[in-house]
Order: sequence, then structure tokens, then C-alpha cells
Amino acid sequence: MELTRSEELFTRAVKSVPGGVHSNSRFRNPHPIYYQKAEGAYLTDVDGNRSIDCIMGNGAIILGHNDPDFNERMQFYSTSGIVTGVETELSIKAAEKFLSMVPTAEQIRYTNTGTEAVMHAMAMSRTYTQKPDIAVIEGAYNGWHDAVFVSTWPDLQKAGEKSEPKSLPGASGLIEDVVKSTLVLPFNDLETAERLLTENKHRVAALIIEPTMIDIGYIPAKKEYLQGLRRICNQLNIVLVFDELLTGFRDSPGGAQGYYGVTPDLSTFGKAISNGYMLAALAGKASIFETVTPGKGTCSFVGTYNGHQVSLAASLAFMELYEEKQVFRTLQNRTEKLIAEFAKSAEKYQVKARMQGRGGHFHWYFTDREITDYRSATHSEKEKYAAFIAAFTQKGVYCSPNYLLHHAISVAHTDKIIQQLVEYMDASLQQTAGVKAGS
Repeated sequence: MELTRSEELFTRAVKSVPGGVHSNSRFRNPHPIYYQKAEGAYLTDVDGNRSIDCIMGNGAIILGHNDPDFNERMQFYSTSGIVTGVETELSIKAAEKFLSMVPTAEQIRYTNTGTEAVMHAMAMSRTYTQKPDIAVIEGAYNGWHDAVFVSTWPDLQKAGEKSEPKSLPGASGLIEDVVKSTLVLPFNDLETAERLLTENKHRVAALIIEPTMIDIGYIPAKKEYLQGLRRICNQLNIVLVFDELLTGFRDSPGGAQGYYGVTPDLSTFGKAISNGYMLAALAGKASIFETVTPGKGTCSFVGTYNGHQVSLAASLAFMELYEEKQVFRTLQNRTEKLIAEFAKSAEKYQVKARMQGRGGHFHWYFTDREITDYRSATHSEKEKYAAFIAAFTQKGVYCSPNYLLHHAISVAHTDKIIQQLVEYMDASLQQTAGVKAGS
């Protein structure tokens, strides 16, 4: 790939932007790639290289880039001239539509980012339970707030035993006492979770969990694990919060909570909720939302851009098209094909690798071990993943160099594009295995 123009822009960008990027996850060695156009399933960079996008705004762009039906519907809902700072009927329509699609939730409030939604969930949980601390899952990313950016992709040399995970800062600059106050639990290990939560029941206000861990690839929960956590949280007066920023509208139309049949007390949504426009939501039980209800509660829930009208127009347009076009069924069918074909190729070239995913989210692990949590995910061989991704990228696919991150497709990834990806995966696995063409 010719990247002369991207290199030039990087040289220019670093003078004003640290690392030349506004989110560290977008950096690539030796420099990031800069893009100028997106259409359907494709990105075109400033050097004219066209790539199949297999990140899709970290899963946010579920209908595809610049989808004409979405653009037309969104424009129809955003003609008032109102941008932010007031309530409108559109705000009500979007909330009603969301609650009809996620029937496990009783009420909803909109905010702007997943981190903000999680911060509100923490404050409401502390108010509701009158307890101070938060529990998180080892390896999970629930935003960059000090209380939850804890043991996110931790160094296992420092993380302690699986039965007693240590609370490690996810980055520098966090308040040490806040990090230490956060309880860390292993994923898919109900016995350990029950013991640790019971031992700390006097201080834990909320357990925040991705029901499917996606920021380290794609690791689904065992249903009995989530059912057990629901029971334990009920018994110990702990608010169960599902972080559905990535699973919402992808694990099922009603989110992972709909797929598993386990109802959290609160849940955060974002990403696909508005097909890439900036919007997040906190939904859940009306009794907990009383903590922020004017005249009833004492907990704050404010923000100038909360319920931003352009984003709500995008959300309402997305939700309607999601149902009309049966988006989940299409995504699931195409994801299943990718996984099945990858498995065939891995077996053919005798590569120890597996692909896991659902509803358009997926990831590759280069190991023959079962992947059930963060610690098992780290057994994926970095070198083989890097070799596979290098070959895959060279064929014209935009994907992540991080062996523990995640990928996504949209409904714009047609059957023809899926077949291209199948062929690219096969050829990339062949290169990774060192098998000569025609062998």
C-alpha cells in the first residue's frame, strides 16, 4: 500500500496532536493512516487505498458508512433547528422506541459517551444502596473513570491469583485509593465471584459487567454465570449493571440481556444505538432512576449535550431501520459464515486458531485452548496473530493490530464482501502457517 500522503499528514499532525491521533487506539506503527471517504463497508484513505472496514467505528456503524436510507430518515427527524439544551417530542419518541426494543428496561436517560453513562450508573448505585465501592471484571474496559479503569488488560505478572485478582490501575494518572477500592472479579467463575462479593457486601454498591466481553475480542458469558450473579446481587443489595455499549443491538435486538434472559438493574448502551453518532444511554429500573428524578432524588444527572437532538434523530432512524431491515438476522448469518469458514481454513492449514463472535462482532484467537476469560485469552499467540493480521491488512482490510481487541461488520458487508473476507482469511492463514500456494 502506498501511504506517502498519510506519512506527510502524520508529520504535520504531531506538531499539534499528540501521536497524531485523538484516540490512542487509532495509532498504527510507524504512523496512523488518515482517511478521506467512507461508503458502505469501505474506507478510502488519503492515498487512495480502499479497504474493507472490519472495525466499523468499534462496532458503532451497524448500518454501514453513509447509508442513504439512514441519512434520509435521520434528516426527516432533524428538521426542527433545535440542537441541544431543551427537551422535545423527539426525545420522548426515541426513549419510547428504545424501551419497546429493550423491554427489560423500564426507564432511560440519554448522555453522550459510555464513560459518562457508567459514571452516572455508579453515582446512582451508591445513592440507592448507600455503599461506596464498585466491582468490575478482570480484563474488561468500562470506560476511563478511576473506579472502573481497573485491571483493564492487566499484566498477569502483577495481577495476583485468579481466585484473588489484584486491583491494578488501567493507566497512570488514576487516584490510587479509588483504584484500590474497586473489587476485581474473574469472568465466568461464579464460585469465586460469590465468595468475593459476599466478603465485600458491606461496601460494594454495584457490579459492572460486560455480559459478553468484547474489548478483549469476543468472550461470551455462561448463562448460569449471569443467572448466578443476578441471584447474588439480589441477596447482597448490589446493583447489577450490564455494560451493553458493545453488545447492545448486536448480541440480540434486546441486547445481551435479551439473549441471555437475565435482567440487570441498570444497563449502559451506546455505539450501535445511533449508527455512529455520539450518543449513549443508561436504562433500567424506575426505582433506581428515582435517585435522579427531580423532587424525589438527591443524585445529579445533568449535561448540556444530554439528549442531543441530532444524535437522537440518528438513534430513532437507526432503530426503525434496524427492525425494518431485520439487521440482527443478517449480521448473525454473516458472522456464522465467517466463523465456520475460518474454522475450515484453520483445520486445513493445521493452525491452532479459533474465531469467536455474534451479531457482527468477532475476533480471532491463535490458540487451541477454550477462551472463557481474560487470562485464557492471553494464551493467544501474539506473533501468529500479528502475522495473520499483517497478511490480512495487505489484502485490503482495515483491522486491529492488537491481539486482544475486537472487530465488527455491518449490514453493508454484503454476501459478496463476506466471501471476499473468507478468501482473504484463508490466504492469510496459509501465509501464517507457511504453507506454499498449491500445497
